[in-house]
Amino acid sequence: MFDDVNRRTVLRAGLGGLSVLALGPLPGSLQGAFAQTGRVLKINTLASAAAVNVPMQVALRSGLATMAGFAVPEVRPTKKIPQIAQEVIAGAADLGDADVASTLAAAEAGADLKIIGLSYSNTSQVIVANTDKIKSLEEIAAKGGTIAVNSIGDFMYVMLAGALLKRNINPKKVNFIEMGSSGDRARALVAGRVDAVPMHIEQALELAQLGNYEMLVRPWEEYDNWFSAIVMTTGAWLKADENKQAAVAVLKSVLTSFRNTNKDYGWFKTQVGQYASSKDLKTADDSMLRPVWETLTTRIKAFPNNMETLTPDEFAKVIPAYKAVGALKGTVDLTKVIDRTYLEQAVKELA
Repeated sequence: MFDDVNRRTVLRAGLGGLSVLALGPLPGSLQGAFAQTGRVLKINTLASAAAVNVPMQVALRSGLATMAGFAVPEVRPTKKIPQIAQEVIAGAADLGDADVASTLAAAEAGADLKIIGLSYSNTSQVIVANTDKIKSLEEIAAKGGTIAVNSIGDFMYVMLAGALLKRNINPKKVNFIEMGSSGDRARALVAGRVDAVPMHIEQALELAQLGNYEMLVRPWEEYDNWFSAIVMTTGAWLKADENKQAAVAVLKSVLTSFRNTNKDYGWFKTQVGQYASSKDLKTADDSMLRPVWETLTTRIKAFPNNMETLTPDEFAKVIPAYKAVGALKGTVDLTKVIDRTYLEQAVKELA
């Protein structure tokens, strides 16, 4: 198990308002048009790819083009996470590999959004501290310490605030600051300017080589499933038959990546070498990368074969944490936002 690896030995639901829909093959005229032109979808995604993001990047950058009628999509990396959903809402992108926090907040504000799939399930980000100085969240709160997050109100900030509340710690006792780059956060932690930061598990392994940097919070131990990234679009976009079929094609590609990752470490390692952002991750050997893969697939369960965790009931479990910190009012109707229609069709076609 990843959590037991000695750091010193490591080298580095509802139908969403749609009527009953039979998503069979496209009409012949549309199939012919797509086959001739190779439709190019515009899909917003994250600007960087950690290990947990790689299967999604494979699906978008190479997998979708294997589907009949689709060319390689215009994948548009976005540094500011909330902007992913904003551009989908504005019609500048067809689909978004977006964060849960921005999507649910926009839906609660009245945006006609649909969550149709998962970019991955749960999260691979953990909260890391230098345990020579700080050994617990309680210590950070007691001294009014500082934790750097990507942005106040994002999914990791809410996750951490929820973890504090579970320990009967008022989040206001912690000084949260915004620091967008994970690299900048890691450097700030090493320099002693902050007490803890969120980072991906592979980054935590690398940082452990510099000292007693250990994980204080593992989200998959705090929550049944801490959703963080999803595939989303608008209800208006989904009204067109060709867009319905495009949604199914994208989800088939993502599911294929999930399944390949779960069953084949060698496949995953090859894709990391091609699509990961970090040079160190791209060139990681088995002693570093295999424990990461094992944790993602067996502990975190980041890549469910049929995205079975994508349900209103599962999402409802994280809403109290968002309400507790004021990130959401809790008024969003998850049965109208989460729509498995296209996912179920994708699963059926893959079978």
